Amino acid sequence: MCTVALSHDVAMDVNELVGTFVVEVGVRQAWPFVGFCDHRVTSSRETRLYLDATWSIGGEPERGVDETQQWLTAADDLDGLTVSDATVVSGGALRLEFVGGVVLSVSTTSTLKFSEARWWFSPWHH
Repeated sequence: MCTVALSHDVAMDVNELVGTFVVEVGVRQAWPFVGFCDHRVTSSRETRLYLDATWSIGGEPERGVDETQQWLTAADDLDGLTVSDATVVSGGALRLEFVGGVVLSVSTTSTLKFSEARWWFSPWHH
């Protein structure tokens, strides 16, 4: 189990993402995000992953969070995909693998430096 403390002292096990699917991608204020929903029949839950670090999708070169159009174009490929594996790797980088083999990697290299965390999740909500 790999638990990540959020900025508001809520911890989330990244393994909870396994089986969720992407319902939205976008940019909120300065931060790119990916929204996830679980597959519960009743009372489904959603969370968002926010980025303040360089990222890569599908093996493409890393990009910064200040590259909004590139994020929106690349992240659109994640829409509807289901998470098959979620891990925190060397030094705290995040790696999400989706069914079909697409991978979203989020480094620990900050680009905007608006937050102490390089990536974080919102609390689950219904």
